[in-house]
Amino acid sequence: MASGIGKHKMLTVGPTEPWSVREKLCLASSVMRSGDQNWVSVSRAIKPFAESGRPPDWFSQKHCASQYSELLEATEAPKSV
Repeated sequence: MASGIGKHKMLTVGPTEPWSVREKLCLASSVMRSGDQNWVSVSRAIKPFAESGRPPDWFSQKHCASQYSELLEATEAPKSV
C-alpha cells in the first residue's frame, strides 16, 4: 500500500447514485494527466463535465478518490504506479 490507494476504500460516504460512463471517463483521463495523488487538480478539471442535476460536491476530492479506487477494483488494474 505504498501508493496510498488502499486508504481510499474507507471513503464510502460518497454519492449514492452511480457515476455515468462519461463522468468515469473524465475521471480516468484527469487522473492520467494529474496523477492519483493530486485530487485537487482532478476534481477541478472534471467539474465542468458533471451530468445535470448533480450536487455541488459530486466531484469533491474525496468522492473522486473513492470513485477512482472503485474503478481500479472493477477493472483489476495494477494499483501501484
